[in-house]
Amino acid sequence: MAPQPVRYNISPGTPLLSVRREQGVLRTEALRWGLVPAWSADPAEPGHANARAEDIFERPTFREAARQRRCLIPIDGYYEWKAEGRLKVPYYFRAADGGPLAVGGLWSLQLTADGKSRHTLCLVTVAPNREAGEIHSRMPLILPSTARQEWLTERAFTPEDFSRLAMTAPERTLSLHRVSPEVNRVAHDSAQLITPLVGAMDQPDFFGDLLG
Repeated sequence: MAPQPVRYNISPGTPLLSVRREQGVLRTEALRWGLVPAWSADPAEPGHANARAEDIFERPTFREAARQRRCLIPIDGYYEWKAEGRLKVPYYFRAADGGPLAVGGLWSLQLTADGKSRHTLCLVTVAPNREAGEIHSRMPLILPSTARQEWLTERAFTPEDFSRLAMTAPERTLSLHRVSPEVNRVAHDSAQLITPLVGAMDQPDFFGDLLG
């Protein structure tokens, strides 16, 4: 695929780069962030940004994707917001070693009544580790290199298979720092958004939790 532009502010409803396997072929492409189940006939359905790992097989929206349509979302980091009184203060998380992260996700192929099709995806979230838990009650499923190939197989997972891989990342996997509230505005998309915040005031214009 063609090189993708660097992005610093991505929101649900927009394309998100992913790696997945479909009919034995490994594909790297941007899919719309917001999973719409295959059985949905609504072409305008916004979909689900996230899926909680703990009850994923109990929810028809995610069950079949968790069984056979898993993907990886490569990222350098992600934002999360901490409630401080009336404010929601943004923080940036990245790998403690400075390398890339691979977030576990699910994908779906929706065939609508008008004959059109679209691929969509969502992120899988888990209970937080210590550093993530200081900011939010959830965190992305961050898969270590040893688990990525199995996650991408098209083998049908049982709930036990899924739970074995959908584990909270160990402590000290991530580092974090406070960033500018400009990240609350999706129109702002520059490297300044991930720069540590020094001496600025946060504003109560919270855009929304991405990992609720």
